[in-house]
Amino acid sequence: MKRIIRLMTLLFFMVCGLAFTTAADEDNALSINEGIDSLAVSLTKEVATKYFDAEKRPVIKVAVFDFTDRNGDVTVGSRYISNRVKLAFGSSPQFALLSVQEFEKSGSLVYAEEFEKNNPLRERVVGEVKADVYIFGKIDTSGGASVTCQVDLWGIKPPFDDFSNIGSLKELKKQEKELKEEIFSPLPWRGNLSSSGLHFFRHVLVLGATETSENAKLGNLGEVIFLSQPICDDLNLSWQMRADGMVYDVRQDIDTGTLRSRTGQVMQSRVKSSQTLKELSYIIKNFNFFVKETDGHAYKLEAYIVPQESNFYFVPYRPEGTGLRFMYLWSRSGRSKKPSPHETGKGWKLYVADQDFKNIIPVGTHTATATFEPIAESEYGSKKPRSEYVSRFKFSVKPGLNIYVINYVYKRDQPEIFVRRLEIEGSRDEPVKGIKRIREIYRVYGGE
Repeated sequence: MKRIIRLMTLLFFMVCGLAFTTAADEDNALSINEGIDSLAVSLTKEVATKYFDAEKRPVIKVAVFDFTDRNGDVTVGSRYISNRVKLAFGSSPQFALLSVQEFEKSGSLVYAEEFEKNNPLRERVVGEVKADVYIFGKIDTSGGASVTCQVDLWGIKPPFDDFSNIGSLKELKKQEKELKEEIFSPLPWRGNLSSSGLHFFRHVLVLGATETSENAKLGNLGEVIFLSQPICDDLNLSWQMRADGMVYDVRQDIDTGTLRSRTGQVMQSRVKSSQTLKELSYIIKNFNFFVKETDGHAYKLEAYIVPQESNFYFVPYRPEGTGLRFMYLWSRSGRSKKPSPHETGKGWKLYVADQDFKNIIPVGTHTATATFEPIAESEYGSKKPRSEYVSRFKFSVKPGLNIYVINYVYKRDQPEIFVRRLEIEGSRDEPVKGIKRIREIYRVYGGE
């Protein structure tokens, strides 16, 4: 009997001690605002330590996405926490806070699990945002008395020269054996919310479930690169336009910068035969390119100058060195602010593509329209306008990388637009380790 009494007494003190310890932990727990401030300080310190470089990266580009609850929805509370984190990054000149409004609405919501598992979605986000660091978060208020927060960070990998080469910072820190869980999973914060306040804190602003249905409608996504070649003059022997509508460039690197090298480097074509050197000169005045997806969404693409560092500046086609050189890359407007050094003489505001911009388009068959306005200019300077030339064609998007060439040609007062699909080694799966080489050129339905 005495033994039972001693055990009961011991059990009583253990339960009471546990209760007192739990109460003490709750009293020592940070409030929501204190917890958010501590989290923001930890995140800014972690990102600055990892990515700041006074010469190469004096400003770190950060994208903070709306935090979600455990159901994947954006609530009043989760958005409040993510906005406080955004404010911490945005108030420091060391960081550049990038806008992600396109991915913060119903149907386009991006959260950590989807960003990790859905490769096409991740590539689309990275291709459009081009940040150094991506921050996601999830909160849980199911306990009522406390709020737990979990953060996921993604960032570019060393040597930090390719914005598309990203990885999870949590995994990188595990490999480096420097993982600090309190950064990604801080201790629960003290809620101190009334029942009505907790209800408002949990109020759903954006339904995450909508995204799943929208993605199901879109299906898989593919990467598409639209290119255009320089149009050659008739007397330029180094640029050879053939019957397939492609311009084959056999120039050597030593010709770069010479008069012969510059010939044909604007989107125009002039008749320059020995008999007609002083007669009409045919010029493309303006050119446009539009894409219409199967869901009816249509948009206009802008032409960018392809730099020599691009993978598509010159692509070999035959063993003897003959290949295709590209001058223009089509993508959404506003992707680059670096003006082109090439003189066009037509008032076109062309910019240099700082990356090989990829257009993320749903897999399937879509419609595109290419147009240009030609004019004929006589030796006396008088201009004879011609009607706008329009070519509408269909193009297919397959999983992986799809490459299309749209060539605008106006020779001998005859307008033509050639559209071809290129098959390049390694474009379907992993990129080729080395020089890309064209395997096949296919005519596109409706391209002529």
